[in-house]
Amino acid sequence: MFFLILFLNLSKISDQPIILNLNQNKAVVFQEEDFVKNRESFLLIEQNNISAEVILIKELNGKTLFAKNTFISKPIASLTKLMSAYIAYLIYKPDDIFIFDEESINQEGQVGNFYIGEPISRDQALQASLVASSNDAIYLLAKKNYLKNFVSLMNQKAKEFKMNNTYFVDPTGVSKDNKASAYDLYLLTEKIYSLAPEIFNLTTLEKITINGKILWTTNLLLPKYKNIFVGAKTGFTYEAGECFLMILKFEKSPFINVILLNSKDRFSDAEKIIKALKVYYGG
Repeated sequence: MFFLILFLNLSKISDQPIILNLNQNKAVVFQEEDFVKNRESFLLIEQNNISAEVILIKELNGKTLFAKNTFISKPIASLTKLMSAYIAYLIYKPDDIFIFDEESINQEGQVGNFYIGEPISRDQALQASLVASSNDAIYLLAKKNYLKNFVSLMNQKAKEFKMNNTYFVDPTGVSKDNKASAYDLYLLTEKIYSLAPEIFNLTTLEKITINGKILWTTNLLLPKYKNIFVGAKTGFTYEAGECFLMILKFEKSPFINVILLNSKDRFSDAEKIIKALKVYYGG
Protein backbone atom coordinates (compact mmCIF):
# COMPACT_ATOMS: atom_id res chain seq x y z
CA MET A 1 0.00 0.00 0.00
CA PHE A 2 1.28 3.44 -0.89
CA PHE A 3 0.59 6.76 0.79
CA LEU A 4 1.21 10.25 -0.51
CA ILE A 5 3.27 11.90 2.15
CA LEU A 6 4.37 15.47 2.55
CA PHE A 7 7.92 15.48 3.80
CA LEU A 8 8.41 17.19 7.15
CA ASN A 9 11.83 17.17 8.79
CA LEU A 10 10.97 17.67 12.44
CA SER A 11 14.60 18.02 13.46
CA LYS A 12 14.64 21.41 11.70
CA ILE A 13 11.43 22.76 13.25
CA SER A 14 11.80 25.97 15.22
CA ASP A 15 9.21 27.70 17.38
CA GLN A 16 7.77 29.28 14.23
CA PRO A 17 5.32 27.32 12.08
CA ILE A 18 6.68 25.86 8.85
CA ILE A 19 4.49 26.87 5.94
CA LEU A 20 3.68 23.97 3.62
CA ASN A 21 1.52 24.10 0.51
CA LEU A 22 -0.99 21.27 0.40
CA ASN A 23 -1.86 22.14 -3.18
CA GLN A 24 1.61 21.64 -4.59
CA ASN A 25 1.77 19.25 -7.52
CA LYS A 26 4.60 17.10 -6.27
CA ALA A 27 4.68 14.71 -3.36
CA VAL A 28 7.19 12.15 -2.20
CA VAL A 29 5.86 8.58 -2.36
CA PHE A 30 6.91 6.10 0.29
CA GLN A 31 5.94 2.58 1.07
CA GLU A 32 3.99 2.05 4.25
CA GLU A 33 6.96 0.42 5.97
CA ASP A 34 9.14 3.42 5.12
CA PHE A 35 6.66 5.66 6.90
CA VAL A 36 6.67 3.48 10.00
CA LYS A 37 10.47 3.44 10.11
CA ASN A 38 10.61 7.23 9.75
CA ARG A 39 7.63 8.31 11.79
CA GLU A 40 9.81 10.77 13.71
CA SER A 41 10.51 12.59 10.44
CA PHE A 42 7.20 12.40 8.58
CA LEU A 43 3.64 13.47 9.16
CA LEU A 44 1.23 11.70 6.83
CA ILE A 45 -1.17 14.11 5.16
CA GLU A 46 -2.75 12.98 1.91
CA GLN A 47 -2.04 15.26 -1.04
CA ASN A 48 -4.83 17.73 -1.94
CA ASN A 49 -7.18 16.01 0.50
CA ILE A 50 -7.58 18.73 3.13
CA SER A 51 -10.05 21.40 2.05
CA ALA A 52 -9.35 24.01 4.76
CA GLU A 53 -7.72 27.24 3.61
CA VAL A 54 -5.94 27.59 6.95
CA ILE A 55 -4.39 24.70 8.87
CA LEU A 56 -2.32 24.59 12.04
CA ILE A 57 -1.30 21.40 13.83
CA LYS A 58 0.86 22.20 16.83
CA GLU A 59 1.69 20.55 20.12
CA LEU A 60 0.73 22.71 23.08
CA ASN A 61 3.97 24.29 24.26
CA GLY A 62 5.77 22.17 21.68
CA LYS A 63 6.69 21.73 18.06
CA THR A 64 4.68 22.65 15.00
CA LEU A 65 3.75 19.60 12.94
CA PHE A 66 1.98 21.31 10.06
CA ALA A 67 1.07 24.86 9.11
CA LYS A 68 -0.60 26.62 6.21
CA ASN A 69 -1.57 30.32 6.11
CA THR A 70 -1.32 30.46 9.90
CA PHE A 71 -0.62 34.19 10.30
CA ILE A 72 -3.42 35.41 8.02
CA SER A 73 -6.31 37.03 9.88
CA LYS A 74 -9.59 35.34 8.87
CA PRO A 75 -13.22 35.39 10.05
CA ILE A 76 -13.56 32.82 12.82
CA ALA A 77 -17.34 32.56 13.36
CA SER A 78 -18.24 30.83 16.65
CA LEU A 79 -14.63 30.11 17.59
CA THR A 80 -15.13 33.62 19.00
CA LYS A 81 -17.09 32.02 21.84
CA LEU A 82 -13.90 30.62 23.36
CA MET A 83 -12.76 34.14 24.22
CA SER A 84 -16.30 35.22 25.18
CA ALA A 85 -16.65 32.24 27.50
CA TYR A 86 -13.27 32.92 29.07
CA ILE A 87 -14.20 36.54 29.83
CA ALA A 88 -17.56 35.48 31.28
CA TYR A 89 -15.75 32.85 33.36
CA LEU A 90 -13.51 35.56 34.80
CA ILE A 91 -16.07 38.26 35.60
CA TYR A 92 -19.08 36.24 36.82
CA LYS A 93 -19.62 33.68 39.56
CA PRO A 94 -20.76 30.12 38.74
CA ASP A 95 -24.17 30.56 40.38
CA ASP A 96 -24.89 34.06 39.06
CA ILE A 97 -28.35 34.07 37.48
CA PHE A 98 -29.19 35.74 34.18
CA ILE A 99 -32.66 36.33 32.72
CA PHE A 100 -33.20 36.06 28.98
CA ASP A 101 -34.56 39.25 27.42
CA GLU A 102 -35.91 39.97 23.95
CA GLU A 103 -32.60 41.25 22.57
CA SER A 104 -30.75 38.09 23.59
CA ILE A 105 -33.51 35.80 22.32
CA ASN A 106 -33.48 37.59 18.96
CA GLN A 107 -29.86 36.71 18.25
CA GLU A 108 -29.25 34.62 15.14
CA GLY A 109 -30.13 30.94 15.56
CA GLN A 110 -32.62 29.12 17.78
CA VAL A 111 -30.32 26.85 19.79
CA GLY A 112 -31.91 25.94 23.11
CA ASN A 113 -35.34 27.41 22.41
CA PHE A 114 -34.90 29.82 25.28
CA TYR A 115 -37.73 32.23 26.06
CA ILE A 116 -38.03 35.74 27.45
CA GLY A 117 -37.91 35.63 31.24
CA GLU A 118 -36.19 32.24 31.42
CA PRO A 119 -33.47 32.09 34.10
CA ILE A 120 -30.07 30.53 33.48
CA SER A 121 -26.90 30.34 35.57
CA ARG A 122 -23.47 31.37 34.35
CA ASP A 123 -22.32 27.78 34.06
CA GLN A 124 -25.48 26.74 32.22
CA ALA A 125 -25.00 29.63 29.80
CA LEU A 126 -21.39 28.60 29.26
CA GLN A 127 -22.50 25.04 28.56
CA ALA A 128 -25.08 26.22 26.03
CA SER A 129 -22.53 28.51 24.38
CA LEU A 130 -19.68 26.02 24.14
CA VAL A 131 -21.45 22.68 23.66
CA ALA A 132 -24.38 23.73 21.46
CA SER A 133 -22.93 27.09 20.30
CA SER A 134 -25.93 29.11 21.47
CA ASN A 135 -25.69 32.73 20.36
CA ASP A 136 -28.54 33.67 22.72
CA ALA A 137 -26.71 32.38 25.80
CA ILE A 138 -23.32 33.96 25.14
CA TYR A 139 -24.95 37.26 24.14
CA LEU A 140 -26.90 37.27 27.40
CA LEU A 141 -23.67 36.87 29.37
CA ALA A 142 -22.00 39.65 27.41
CA LYS A 143 -24.93 42.05 27.68
CA LYS A 144 -25.01 41.78 31.47
CA ASN A 145 -21.66 43.59 31.58
CA TYR A 146 -22.75 46.03 28.84
CA LEU A 147 -21.98 44.75 25.39
CA LYS A 148 -19.33 47.32 24.42
CA ASN A 149 -17.50 46.84 27.71
CA PHE A 150 -17.56 43.07 27.30
CA VAL A 151 -16.20 43.16 23.74
CA SER A 152 -13.56 45.65 24.90
CA LEU A 153 -12.47 43.13 27.55
CA MET A 154 -12.21 40.49 24.83
CA ASN A 155 -9.89 42.69 22.78
CA GLN A 156 -7.85 43.67 25.83
CA LYS A 157 -7.33 40.03 26.67
CA ALA A 158 -6.32 39.32 23.07
CA LYS A 159 -3.61 41.97 23.37
CA GLU A 160 -2.50 40.54 26.70
CA PHE A 161 -2.17 37.11 25.06
CA LYS A 162 -0.17 38.69 22.20
CA MET A 163 -2.84 37.76 19.67
CA ASN A 164 -1.62 40.42 17.27
CA ASN A 165 -3.84 39.50 14.33
CA THR A 166 -7.10 39.30 16.28
CA TYR A 167 -10.02 41.70 16.62
CA PHE A 168 -13.51 41.17 18.02
CA VAL A 169 -16.64 43.24 17.39
CA ASP A 170 -19.25 40.92 18.94
CA PRO A 171 -19.29 38.05 21.47
CA THR A 172 -21.09 35.49 19.28
CA GLY A 173 -19.01 35.38 16.09
CA VAL A 174 -21.86 36.20 13.72
CA SER A 175 -20.00 39.25 12.41
CA LYS A 176 -17.58 38.78 9.51
CA ASP A 177 -15.38 41.37 11.26
CA ASN A 178 -14.54 38.99 14.11
CA LYS A 179 -11.14 37.88 12.86
CA ALA A 180 -8.06 36.02 14.08
CA SER A 181 -5.14 34.08 12.68
CA ALA A 182 -4.74 30.38 13.36
CA TYR A 183 -1.59 31.13 15.33
CA ASP A 184 -3.50 33.58 17.51
CA LEU A 185 -6.14 30.93 18.13
CA TYR A 186 -3.35 28.58 19.17
CA LEU A 187 -2.18 31.20 21.70
CA LEU A 188 -5.75 31.52 22.97
CA THR A 189 -6.08 27.74 23.29
CA GLU A 190 -2.80 27.52 25.17
CA LYS A 191 -3.79 30.25 27.62
CA ILE A 192 -7.34 29.06 28.28
CA TYR A 193 -6.26 25.45 28.74
CA SER A 194 -3.57 26.45 31.23
CA LEU A 195 -5.62 29.07 33.13
CA ALA A 196 -9.19 27.76 32.91
CA PRO A 197 -9.25 24.16 31.65
CA GLU A 198 -12.88 23.92 32.82
CA ILE A 199 -13.88 25.78 29.67
CA PHE A 200 -12.51 23.08 27.40
CA ASN A 201 -13.80 20.36 29.73
CA LEU A 202 -17.33 21.56 28.96
CA THR A 203 -16.77 21.01 25.25
CA THR A 204 -16.24 17.28 25.77
CA LEU A 205 -19.91 16.84 26.73
CA GLU A 206 -22.07 15.19 24.08
CA LYS A 207 -25.23 16.74 25.46
CA ILE A 208 -26.43 18.99 28.26
CA THR A 209 -29.79 19.55 29.95
CA ILE A 210 -30.89 23.09 30.80
CA ASN A 211 -34.30 23.77 32.35
CA GLY A 212 -35.51 20.40 31.11
CA LYS A 213 -34.28 20.91 27.53
CA ILE A 214 -31.60 18.76 25.93
CA LEU A 215 -28.93 20.50 23.83
CA TRP A 216 -26.50 18.44 21.74
CA THR A 217 -22.91 19.09 20.85
CA THR A 218 -22.05 20.62 17.46
CA ASN A 219 -18.92 18.45 17.34
CA LEU A 220 -20.11 15.51 15.25
CA LEU A 221 -16.80 13.66 15.70
CA LEU A 222 -17.03 13.63 19.49
CA PRO A 223 -18.98 10.35 19.89
CA LYS A 224 -16.56 8.47 17.63
CA TYR A 225 -13.35 9.93 19.09
CA LYS A 226 -14.43 10.78 22.62
CA ASN A 227 -11.35 9.12 24.12
CA ILE A 228 -8.94 11.53 22.39
CA PHE A 229 -10.89 14.82 22.53
CA VAL A 230 -9.68 17.13 25.29
CA GLY A 231 -11.60 20.08 23.89
CA ALA A 232 -13.13 21.43 20.71
CA LYS A 233 -15.19 24.26 19.23
CA THR A 234 -16.95 24.54 15.90
CA GLY A 235 -17.95 27.61 13.94
CA PHE A 236 -19.66 28.52 10.71
CA THR A 237 -20.72 31.59 8.77
CA TYR A 238 -20.81 32.05 5.00
CA GLU A 239 -17.85 34.45 5.26
CA ALA A 240 -15.80 32.21 7.58
CA GLY A 241 -16.70 28.87 6.04
CA GLU A 242 -16.54 25.81 8.29
CA CYS A 243 -14.17 26.26 11.24
CA PHE A 244 -12.97 23.71 13.77
CA LEU A 245 -10.59 23.94 16.71
CA MET A 246 -9.53 20.82 18.61
CA ILE A 247 -7.28 19.75 21.46
CA LEU A 248 -6.36 16.09 21.06
CA LYS A 249 -4.45 13.63 23.23
CA PHE A 250 -3.41 10.18 22.08
CA GLU A 251 -1.99 7.55 24.40
CA LYS A 252 1.62 8.33 23.45
CA SER A 253 1.30 11.97 22.41
CA PRO A 254 1.45 15.36 24.09
CA PHE A 255 -1.59 17.63 23.85
CA ILE A 256 -2.08 18.70 20.22
CA ASN A 257 -3.95 21.76 18.97
CA VAL A 258 -5.54 21.45 15.51
CA ILE A 259 -7.09 24.53 13.90
CA LEU A 260 -8.99 24.55 10.61
CA LEU A 261 -10.42 27.74 9.09
CA ASN A 262 -12.55 28.13 5.97
CA SER A 263 -12.94 24.42 5.40
CA LYS A 264 -15.38 22.96 2.91
CA ASP A 265 -15.85 19.87 5.11
CA ARG A 266 -14.35 20.39 8.56
CA PHE A 267 -15.24 16.98 9.97
CA SER A 268 -13.79 15.12 7.00
CA ASP A 269 -10.64 17.27 7.19
CA ALA A 270 -10.39 16.73 10.94
CA GLU A 271 -10.84 12.98 10.72
CA LYS A 272 -8.04 12.67 8.17
CA ILE A 273 -5.76 14.64 10.45
CA ILE A 274 -6.77 12.56 13.48
CA LYS A 275 -5.90 9.36 11.61
CA ALA A 276 -2.57 10.81 10.46
CA LEU A 277 -1.68 11.90 14.00
CA LYS A 278 -2.61 8.49 15.38
CA VAL A 279 -0.13 6.88 12.99
CA TYR A 280 2.50 9.54 13.68
CA TYR A 281 2.37 9.06 17.45
CA GLY A 282 2.10 5.29 17.24
CA GLY A 283 -1.48 5.07 18.40
